[in-house]
Amino acid sequence: MTRTTPDEIDQRTAAPVRRLGRVGVAWRVGATAVVLAVLVAGQVNDTDDYFPLGSLSQYGAPKDLNGTVRSVYLEGLLPGETEPVVIGLSHASTGVARGEIEGQLGRFVDDPALLQSLADAYAQLRPERPQPEVLYLRRSVVQLQDGHAVGEPEILTLATWEVTR
Repeated sequence: MTRTTPDEIDQRTAAPVRRLGRVGVAWRVGATAVVLAVLVAGQVNDTDDYFPLGSLSQYGAPKDLNGTVRSVYLEGLLPGETEPVVIGLSHASTGVARGEIEGQLGRFVDDPALLQSLADAYAQLRPERPQPEVLYLRRSVVQLQDGHAVGEPEILTLATWEVTR
């Protein structure tokens, strides 16, 4: 009785090898070039618009222990109140996560009317709560020293919007 080796079985059952044609090679090289171009554009422009082929910058680089920490948040002035209250930037409160707002921050600064959509979403998600009359999109800037917050945060108002009903 003769034994068949695994190599002999592979040779008998293997399909013939076909080489990739010029069109196939060109298509793959072109697709790779496009993906790399989008990746580079996302990194150079520091935008998450092309994610997962772009930057997710908050995880991309170490932070300076003596630098600053910036955080965007939303405040609303409720009826009858004189001081605004913090309204969470989350799916639960406004239907939008903080990262989504931060990723499009320039649009909100350029066109504060976009804050109306956050007010509408808040009203739908929290109908039992008083609805804000004015929204403030703000940024807190905290100075770090050896990785610890020092001093009071600097508060910048980036956009203001009077809510319409």
